[in-house]
Amino acid sequence: MKKKYYIMLIMFVVTVQFSAQTKYSLSDCKRLAIENNKKIKNSQLEINISKEAKKDAFTNYFPSISASAFGYKAKNPLVEFNMGGNPLNFLGDGIATAVTVFQPIFVGGKILYGNKLAGLGVDVNQFQAKLSENDVLLNTESLYWQLVSLFEKERTLNIIDTQLDTLLKDVELSYKAGLITYNDVLKVKLKKNEITSTRINLDNSIKLIKMSICQQIGIELTMSDTFEIIVPDIEKVESPVAYYVDHKNALPNRMESKLLDKNVEVSRLQTKVKRADYLPTVAVCATYYRENLMDGWKGNGAVLASVSIPLSGWWGGSHAIKQQKIKEQIAYNDKVDMEEQLLLQMQQVKNELNDAYKQILLAKEAIEQSFENLRLNNDYYRVGTVTLTEVLDAQALLQQSRDKYVETYSTYEQKKIKYLQVTGR
Repeated sequence: MKKKYYIMLIMFVVTVQFSAQTKYSLSDCKRLAIENNKKIKNSQLEINISKEAKKDAFTNYFPSISASAFGYKAKNPLVEFNMGGNPLNFLGDGIATAVTVFQPIFVGGKILYGNKLAGLGVDVNQFQAKLSENDVLLNTESLYWQLVSLFEKERTLNIIDTQLDTLLKDVELSYKAGLITYNDVLKVKLKKNEITSTRINLDNSIKLIKMSICQQIGIELTMSDTFEIIVPDIEKVESPVAYYVDHKNALPNRMESKLLDKNVEVSRLQTKVKRADYLPTVAVCATYYRENLMDGWKGNGAVLASVSIPLSGWWGGSHAIKQQKIKEQIAYNDKVDMEEQLLLQMQQVKNELNDAYKQILLAKEAIEQSFENLRLNNDYYRVGTVTLTEVLDAQALLQQSRDKYVETYSTYEQKKIKYLQVTGR
């Protein structure tokens, strides 16, 4: 009996833990998105590709080694003659092998600049991966707050529905007492049907948002029905002033700004690579071979050096280099222009964040006024000084004001994370 009790207790604890794990906070969703999102995983793979490209470029510093061998066996010797009545045959079969080592000494800096470009490729992919992560986190947070907004709207529907239940009982009693017509009863029932219809649409929206979050954070879509979030308290709102920063100082922290710097750097290196095409190249080569073609194994080796000067390429090369210098200037102009646009974006998002905060304050005040309006209309209806329509209108105003508040709160939270991102945080 005691053993059975312990088993049941363990099962209860596991069940409680499991159910607790099914509720995800915002930080949980963002953590899972970073770990599981396919876009972020692909960004990491792109970084790995660029790292392999960098390693590949580094191998150009090392000599290239090649080995070759060939052999043959002829049906008849290739050389046949008779010497003093004695037939002599040569080159009936043979084999030869060779090993060659080629080492470039100077190629105008191409190897050096190629390695620097490969290193920049790694940096660029890392910055782009961070941008992808920012996009995923922003989308995840946006979906999270949309779901919070829908849950709060559902809560509002429950409040209104409960009030309508109470009101329906009152009007039915009044109708039975002959104080009102059945038309008033129908008005309340129609309002309840409207709430039911709204709830159906709301449930569909909630299901769709849940599926979107699951896809975003790497949870099977089939688990969306059991997916739940921790709904935070949205009654208290902190001022956005604490998040404001100097935008010019924040600009270097933007991944976009860092990418623009790298783009200018890449353009400069490409100019140097283009210039290297028209510089002399120096290389050395060493080879050793052994052959057994005629009379036993023999070997030999050689060391060679080469200098190549592209004389005829200098005429056209000067124009090609100038073209690349112009592209370098274009890259710099693009950087200046884009940084100005980034500063404008920061200011725009800051304005939107500030406006969203003001909208929240207005919506909060509207809720208080709507509650008071509904309370007064309920009191007046009981004493017969207002009509049922006015009570229903007051309930509709309360619903609208609460919906407006949760929408503005959701927008505010989304603008807040957006502002943190566009200021490099």
